[in-house]
Amino acid sequence: MSEQQREQLPGRSRANVRQALLKSGYAHLYPGIPPGEWQPAAVMADMVFALRPTPRSQTQQHRDRILNERHFQFRGLPSAGSQDDQRRSRLEDRRQRRAEAS
Repeated sequence: MSEQQREQLPGRSRANVRQALLKSGYAHLYPGIPPGEWQPAAVMADMVFALRPTPRSQTQQHRDRILNERHFQFRGLPSAGSQDDQRRSRLEDRRQRRAEAS
């Protein structure tokens, strides 16, 4: 059975909710977050965000990109709103890099 077929089984996952899974090789970087378990991406982001020692005001602006794509696996479709946030965040990142280079 394919991953996509498993995702469509009742009770297995909610296809309309973006989900994240912590890869076991990176579990040591996220104490208290169990690897290999699918969680809604928003919940996973909150758990990772809570582990950050940096003051909230500095990291809040980058919250939607707090889940490192090398450390986490994703499934489900992101909402249109989150796609807009990602585009906006990347635009801000480019502007910041240009300002730092000047």
